[in-house]
Amino acid sequence: MSTKERSNIPSVICALMASLTTGGTTYAFGFYGNTLKKTLDLTQGQIGAISTSFFCAGLFSWIPGLCADKLGTKFSIALGGCLGAASLLEFWAVSRQFVIIERQFLVPLLSVLSVMIFLSNAMVTGSVFKIIAATCGPGSKGSAVGIAKGYVGLGAAMYGGLFESLRQRNQSDLDFIPMAAFFAIVCAVLPAVTVLPTKQQVDSTSFEDNLTPLHFRILFCSLITMAILVAGSSLLSLFQEDADAYDGNDGSSDDLGPNYGMFFVLVTVWLAPIVALRYIPTSPTSDGVELTIIDEMDEEEHDEEGNFRPTTSRTDLKVSRETDAEDCQSHSEEHDTLLRAEDQVNLNTEITRKPILGEDMNLYQMLQTPTALLMLWTTTILVGSGTVETNNMGEMVEALGLAKSVGPASMTLFSVAQCASRVLTGVISESALQWNVRGFGIEKGIPRPMFLVFASILGFTAHLTLGFARNKLFFVLGAALSGGAFGMVWPMLVLVTGELFGTGNVGANYMFFDGFTSATGTLFLSQIVAQRVYDKHIDANSEDTTTCIGMVCFRQTHLIIAALIVSCMATSLATVYASRHVYNKRLHSP
Repeated sequence: MSTKERSNIPSVICALMASLTTGGTTYAFGFYGNTLKKTLDLTQGQIGAISTSFFCAGLFSWIPGLCADKLGTKFSIALGGCLGAASLLEFWAVSRQFVIIERQFLVPLLSVLSVMIFLSNAMVTGSVFKIIAATCGPGSKGSAVGIAKGYVGLGAAMYGGLFESLRQRNQSDLDFIPMAAFFAIVCAVLPAVTVLPTKQQVDSTSFEDNLTPLHFRILFCSLITMAILVAGSSLLSLFQEDADAYDGNDGSSDDLGPNYGMFFVLVTVWLAPIVALRYIPTSPTSDGVELTIIDEMDEEEHDEEGNFRPTTSRTDLKVSRETDAEDCQSHSEEHDTLLRAEDQVNLNTEITRKPILGEDMNLYQMLQTPTALLMLWTTTILVGSGTVETNNMGEMVEALGLAKSVGPASMTLFSVAQCASRVLTGVISESALQWNVRGFGIEKGIPRPMFLVFASILGFTAHLTLGFARNKLFFVLGAALSGGAFGMVWPMLVLVTGELFGTGNVGANYMFFDGFTSATGTLFLSQIVAQRVYDKHIDANSEDTTTCIGMVCFRQTHLIIAALIVSCMATSLATVYASRHVYNKRLHSP
């Protein structure tokens, strides 16, 4: 069957458009969680169960990945986007009480819908990175993954900025949800249905990597501009609030009405650079042309007039081949005997020897290594410390008595910070391997696991700041630092897993870390620790017995997390020490 050639740019455009829609819903619960609690009169434990069930679905994230492998990316993105939009709209209808549900079924139903939203996002996310892995070459794959992860990280902030620019006066925060459903259809489902090839077409297609450095510069500029716009808008709202308070107009800036101009600017900065990739000049040569030229040059050389001429006659080639055949035959028996003996030794060795760090391991073998367990503890605490923020941002703002606008601003800065750290950590860690520095356990450079130590230090600083924050300045600062630490984990999971446990099973190994850390970290820190501390400090004599007011509501949670992150510093350093030979070997490899 003939293989058709197809440019990878249309597929990459679809992948990048869909990537932001997944992050926009995954980390956005803090935008509307407190309003959901008030609207349905839920306890903190019930709202925690709903938010935790979302991330606990990460334990089943291998199912969407399997769908992408078996059914193709076109079908998976379309199905995931449709299921996600339907689940979001049903969640919104129940939350706004357009659909009346009996009290005892309310929390279970919202929890099930949260699981459906997560799994549909995972189906889209898995397809996004499968497209990049299958269509991009070695020179562009890393940059494409970094940009896609940047869009995922910035998604919640971008959605928050879009919603604030559309918000009508006195509009409920829960109306954020149908906006997310709209973009799931427009930016994920429709491009997939109209542009992406089917699985049968992909199987019979050879993709040409036409991405150039100019494509990536445009996308990086888009990410930076989006981050500046949403972060600047959030900071401006905080400064405007201070100005109103100084003028005696408290609260007048909370409901300024829609800003359609800002909405248009944000959508343009998001989508226009991605769509423009289709019209940017691409590389004029292909691998096939280059290989043909190389094959001809190996057998011919130029004559004085510039024409190709053969360097060896057919007779000479025939004689040479006959001589070579005789020489090979004279040594064949001895050589075959040695090979059989060597193969038998190698076979026995492979059966008895366990793989070491840096060699390919399956999931079972990986989990038998102390290094994997050290990494698992570190990343579980760091990821869980981030989801505590995204799940409880509204309650934290309310407990400190800060203005309502501080919540969206803090969520936006958290999202912008994690986007920046997702993109920059991978790039800096790659460069740091070649830095002329010593003292990090290897002969030269900074080993990649050392960045988990840096993330731990940043996370410790963030939660110490949040634990003692009394005003919005320190609260917003702590939220941004927490986002930075949270974002650093994700590229390290991908890169360190591949380097320490091999690339042969990196998909399954990485998805285990991804799903386990999100589920366990959120369940432990957000549901058990944060909820119990919050409920413990609710004033039983107050009129509202479901709301905690005061610094004590979350201070103990932040201090517990800070203490756990200290242990992450130790486990990260132990990982650096245990893997030092892997990175020393990289220094000496060609």
